[in-house]
Amino acid sequence: MNQSEKILVVRVGRVGDMVMITAALNAILDFYETAEVHVLTGNDGKRVLSGFHTRLTQCYDYNRKSLNAWWIRYKLKKLIAQEQYTHIFCFETNPSYLNLFSKSQAAVHFNKNCSLDKNFAWHCLQTVNQVTGQQSTNRISLSLKNDAIVESDLILKENNIDRDKIIIGLHPSFSGLKKLKMRSQRSIHERGWPEENWANLAIQLSAYAEKNGLEIQIIMDLLDEDRALGERIVALSQNTIKMLIPAMNFERYKATLSTMDLLITPNTGPMHIAGALGVKMVALFAVESPSNCGPYVNDNQYTAICAEQMSNPELGLAAITVDDVFAASKAFIV
Repeated sequence: MNQSEKILVVRVGRVGDMVMITAALNAILDFYETAEVHVLTGNDGKRVLSGFHTRLTQCYDYNRKSLNAWWIRYKLKKLIAQEQYTHIFCFETNPSYLNLFSKSQAAVHFNKNCSLDKNFAWHCLQTVNQVTGQQSTNRISLSLKNDAIVESDLILKENNIDRDKIIIGLHPSFSGLKKLKMRSQRSIHERGWPEENWANLAIQLSAYAEKNGLEIQIIMDLLDEDRALGERIVALSQNTIKMLIPAMNFERYKATLSTMDLLITPNTGPMHIAGALGVKMVALFAVESPSNCGPYVNDNQYTAICAEQMSNPELGLAAITVDDVFAASKAFIV
């Protein structure tokens, strides 16, 4: 194999979207053992893939929403042609991306026919498998940095969180609330579990732990912009939840997620991050199906609860009851 071989991987999306390509990305790195790998992505992609592998040497920024996006596309098209890639793996479903590679001599491999009954991460992995002739069964994965682990341990210690006890994480926030009103309402419908539900779940979990002699700590690791949301839930929970709002550091946040024995979350980026770190989860879905956009992990690592299985699915995520989430959570902490 040519020592100077270069491969381009294309995926532009949010944190969860980027985590979902890690199974395919590892398959590429495993098969092309000496190749240098570049990624065309956005800010979230650069954050997720920072330090992912020593042979992933370049992340090109593609801001699709920039006012001069046409100029960015022009420069990228020229750059891609100059880099003399041997393979381009495009993990996008929009065929317009193919125009970026029209002047490249690389073999272009594009996700085709991404059926909704299969996980998107699986589709990306199969695109690689078809090219390499391998049968990789990789799942999503992320690694931790030592300094981030140290930082996380200090924050937990400052907040009297004992890693030797059971840590249950709640993730009540989600992206979308700062969007235009119509899109915000859609995000709430699909990802907004009511505040009182989070609080009542914490109360039930605490009562269950006390009754069964379990030592649990329930935490929320939130951004400062979610402080008011967190404070309301803590108050409703009768202070059974410990809220953490440290300075945001993506690597530190991963390290804190990795300490959790269980994460309870709607369909969000942290769901995929936790899945890639091997954390047990109860994940809540509405409208979108876990078979397509759930964490690409082994079945025994998480339980998906879908609003469509409830008696009032038109309510979106609010249709999922506290009792259903409690029962699923209890199965992971007995």
